[in-house]
Amino acid sequence: MAILESNIAVSTLLDTSDSGEDKLLNPSDMSGRFVFLPSRAVANMLRRWNYQEGSGLGTQGQGIVAPIQAVVRVRRRPKAGLGYREKPYDNGLHVPPEPPVEEECREWENIARAMRLETECCETILALLHDMRLQGDDSVETTDALKAMAESKKGLQGKRTLGTLKARLPSSAARYIIEQVITPRMVVDVREWKPSWDPDCHDWLRPFIPLIGHLPESLYSTVESKIRNGDYEVVSPWKEYLSPVQWDTFSKRHILPMLTRLVREMKITPPKQTDPSFRTVMLWAPLLRAQDVVSILEAEKFFEKWESTLRHWLQAAKPSLGEAIAWCTGWKTLFTPELLADESALTHLDAGLDMVDPAMQELDSLFSNL
Repeated sequence: MAILESNIAVSTLLDTSDSGEDKLLNPSDMSGRFVFLPSRAVANMLRRWNYQEGSGLGTQGQGIVAPIQAVVRVRRRPKAGLGYREKPYDNGLHVPPEPPVEEECREWENIARAMRLETECCETILALLHDMRLQGDDSVETTDALKAMAESKKGLQGKRTLGTLKARLPSSAARYIIEQVITPRMVVDVREWKPSWDPDCHDWLRPFIPLIGHLPESLYSTVESKIRNGDYEVVSPWKEYLSPVQWDTFSKRHILPMLTRLVREMKITPPKQTDPSFRTVMLWAPLLRAQDVVSILEAEKFFEKWESTLRHWLQAAKPSLGEAIAWCTGWKTLFTPELLADESALTHLDAGLDMVDPAMQELDSLFSNL
């Protein structure tokens, strides 16, 4: 309860009536040295509780006596009172938080998914071998491969470890299946494959990954020609389906040039970011080495443009401290964890926050002299 000084006696403040009528007191009727009684009901309550003039509230008089002093805020923060919370700024940089997932749970989910794919691989190959037999292929190699796959399938029942299928399959049978069963079928299927219809290659490649490991080299050129202009949904599965050498070749030819162009043409527009190019860059970033993405940002002078734009905005528009910090931290949340782990990228982003603080201090000094 705030307390105001006055030269009037306290006793006349307290209504002798116990009616409890909640009337607002007229300041001209106030008498007492310590006054901020919002109604007669409150005054009467204090009187019944034996309130002593000059003491604090509470059974031991432990409440404060001196009033809470009002703090004058500069006009950049007009509502920063007790309990005030600034509303989120609509700066176009908000990233909805992902549902928390324990790392151990994610790892188990990945293992379970890989095991299901391994089972699918076994069943698909068995079906192909049975079809070959039905079409009159009575060769020893096909018969042996069929028997080997049937035996390997038994190892997939019950408890098992990832990679059981390939480990239990004899190398001769695996080589025959890859060269004479899977690859010829892929040669036909890849010609008819349309990435927009089947971006995850469910029909002709994905089921065989547990056995072949990655796309056969002989099919790389055909696949590259079909996905090089694809969007993220089309291209991203190939991080898993191509060999490391194939993926490195593809990303250097197609992904890195695309991201370079996006960074070069990007517009940075505080107080609201309307150009979505950086979100697109960060969508693709996990598919690449973090250093490759940082190299693009540095080569295209992204950080210099970002700091220059921030400095101009602080000087010209004089945003509030909250808005300026929200802008910097908003950009920081757009970066992938891999990029934030890179020291050079993090240094540039922290430089923006370092720039905000002195600018805000300078503005505080200016407004305090008004």
